[in-house]
Amino acid sequence: MKRFNVLSLVLAVSFALLTGAALAGHTGQRIILAIPQDEGELTPYTYVTGYPGYNMLSLVFDTLMLNDLGDVPRPWLAESVTSTNGGRQWTIKLREGAVWHDGKPLTSADVKFSYEYYKKYPLIGRFATAVRGISDIRTPDERTVVITLPRPEANFQQVTLADVPILPQHLWQNVTDPRAFKNATGSGPFKLVEHRPDQSYRLVENPSYFGGKPGADEVVLSIIKDATSTFQALQAGQISATSREVLPELIGQFSNNPRLKVVRGPGYASTLLQFNTTIPPFNEVRFRQAVAGLIDTKGLVETLLLGYGTPGNAGFVHPQSPFYSAATREYKRLSVAEAGKVLDSLGYRAGAGGVRVGKDGKRLEFTLLVQSNNPLRIRAAELIAQQVRPAGIVFNVRSLDPTTVQQAVWPDFDVAKGRNFELAMWGWSAPVTSQLNLRGLFNSNPAAGTLNIGGYKNPTVDSLTERMVTTVDFDQRKQLATQVQTIIARDLPFITLWYADGVYAYRPEAYDGWKFQKGQGIINKRSFLQGQ
Repeated sequence: MKRFNVLSLVLAVSFALLTGAALAGHTGQRIILAIPQDEGELTPYTYVTGYPGYNMLSLVFDTLMLNDLGDVPRPWLAESVTSTNGGRQWTIKLREGAVWHDGKPLTSADVKFSYEYYKKYPLIGRFATAVRGISDIRTPDERTVVITLPRPEANFQQVTLADVPILPQHLWQNVTDPRAFKNATGSGPFKLVEHRPDQSYRLVENPSYFGGKPGADEVVLSIIKDATSTFQALQAGQISATSREVLPELIGQFSNNPRLKVVRGPGYASTLLQFNTTIPPFNEVRFRQAVAGLIDTKGLVETLLLGYGTPGNAGFVHPQSPFYSAATREYKRLSVAEAGKVLDSLGYRAGAGGVRVGKDGKRLEFTLLVQSNNPLRIRAAELIAQQVRPAGIVFNVRSLDPTTVQQAVWPDFDVAKGRNFELAMWGWSAPVTSQLNLRGLFNSNPAAGTLNIGGYKNPTVDSLTERMVTTVDFDQRKQLATQVQTIIARDLPFITLWYADGVYAYRPEAYDGWKFQKGQGIINKRSFLQGQ
């Protein structure tokens, strides 16, 4: 690992020097932001991660609405948004003067085309799910869009209007393989002008942007895969900021550095131990309960996050969510002896070396996948393996590059393609919590449960999550959410280990326009705009 870190640092420094040379003579504001991996061509069909990939995508493409710093959707590309007929009809009036990066006007036809295109090519579950409930789209004039839903959708503003990027019809209308299309022409505050795979992106200001003046003339996204190298580059002044949250052991040091500013707030992103619930023994609820009982989530937060986080809720929902159920807060801890009794009852007996075996003679020995660029998850996996071992369960931690893990767990981001893993360290970005996407996480229908990577099935949860989507009344929706959390806290399709606080560091002398968005952190679209 040390050898890898040194090599990464050399690459990071070399890139910083090359970037400086390439931009020599540039007199405007420039942001150099480190990101941990390549994010494809920055189109809605090629970006890779929910965070920071989608956040980078949002610098190039726009949505009809945009969440404010309190995480509430506000009109953005839309000038106004109104609903009638009990939430079944939505009328969107577009801003006047919005244009694409190539200068062509952005009209209602582009909005209609985009939503219909995501339906026609449902390759990205996040967007396909968001538009699949639309029954009709009309465009009375170039600035007006009228959307009809067959039934109300409680999260339509958050999940659809504030999340689905609008595509330029004149460039995409003949594209039949969207994943192969590399033209990242959008309407956002920045234009993508250069992409060096696995090295960097270069974005330049869109001077015609309707949403206000961008906070910088240029944004350079420097790909630094190693966390240690990233933070060394930040301290050395080679980057302005990083999308990575500050490692807990560095928070004190960075807080005392006069050249750095550290900001902290609640984080909605989660870290999980994900089971493949379609294979034995993880298809057994009681086995999953035994594993969960052996894991000390509070200890993980204290040891790994140094207290800068919140232990996971057994029902998944973040404690700061208005839909959180306190009744599901704690995982039921088990002693080794208590867990052993559960395993005994399931037919797993002690075998050679203290490893339990089933009636079929197979050892309780499994591979736990973890992303090689995430030191916190690697250490968490190692600690979890230590905690379950005394009960006769072996987790062999296997660190692989993020793309390999993703393809094993969530091939091509499509749960309908199945899964090829036993256990994995995983996590969901903040919108899964802020949008309360319980249907996506737990519904067994792949068209609805687009995030159900473990293959969890429960007909009652399917019914409850479908009802949640169409229930607009807050109190009724919360009751449904409470029922879902209660079942999830019992069934445990995964173990929510923690929600890390959002702790970020940046160099204010390089750029001081960062804004903390509730639950999301400082890497958001408004941070890159003046006066937002």
